[in-house]
Amino acid sequence: MKTTSNHAFTAKKKYVVAASLLLALVMMSCSERPYINQPGDNSFNNETIPVLIPDTNGIEISIDSAIAICKSMAPNAETGELYKLSGVISKNTTNPMSVPLSYDNINFDLTDSTGTIACYYTNNLLNKPFRKNSEVPRVGSKVTVIGVLTPYQKAGTTTTTPELKNSYLVRIDSMVSPPPFPGCPDPAEGQISASDAATEALALPDDGKTASSEAYDILGVVTEVLEFTSGKATYIISSNGKQFFEVYQGVGLNNETFPDKDYIQPNDTVVVHSKLCNYKGTPETSGTASLVSTTNAHYAN
Repeated sequence: MKTTSNHAFTAKKKYVVAASLLLALVMMSCSERPYINQPGDNSFNNETIPVLIPDTNGIEISIDSAIAICKSMAPNAETGELYKLSGVISKNTTNPMSVPLSYDNINFDLTDSTGTIACYYTNNLLNKPFRKNSEVPRVGSKVTVIGVLTPYQKAGTTTTTPELKNSYLVRIDSMVSPPPFPGCPDPAEGQISASDAATEALALPDDGKTASSEAYDILGVVTEVLEFTSGKATYIISSNGKQFFEVYQGVGLNNETFPDKDYIQPNDTVVVHSKLCNYKGTPETSGTASLVSTTNAHYAN
């Protein structure tokens, strides 16, 4: 027969179980999010993943207001206050594939409806360094960044560039990730794979200037386009989805600039002709890199 004490014990047990479940959920919510890719795993979760802002400091302003503040300051001066800017990453200045091999913080351009500003020396959430290239927000990701403002002026020049520097992410509203690797054919005679090109490049001095003695026809699949400017594209290719090679400011077929950004897209299988170099641990092309062949449908039209 159940007594009052039995009921009290049962209620207490239910309370403990419920509290334990709630604690587990809180701990799960604070752990590493599932969109962060693990080594060797080429699948990504592209859902919108809001991340709680852990820092309530910082003055929230639009990018055009941040630019106006920079223009009112002396070159290379820094604001004493922290500013918080939100927008879409419109350009990755740091190659994500170089994280953490060469870099543990990143540089990118942030754009909102009012303008674009450069974000330099940006750390990850909670002001921690980036430890995997898959943690790096790609172009199109919506983020909020906090840092100091400065009108950067390079030595020997008279122009200044508005920047948010010494910053870190405080919110990720959406994370854009590269598509899963589709696979790559074997190199034909006279070609080398992007993986072999990366190995050859990394054997060179990492000064970014010493080029290989010969040029190669490099076969790979485009995994990400980092930048497209004036008909030239900087993009990543791979032959196995694990090792990556950067084509720096490459051009299209017949050594001509790309007619449009649609002519170089992720999942294109390409052959690129170029010498190799090692830029601070990033294997990449040296000199002008031109397409020899591509599966991009726009070239067939």
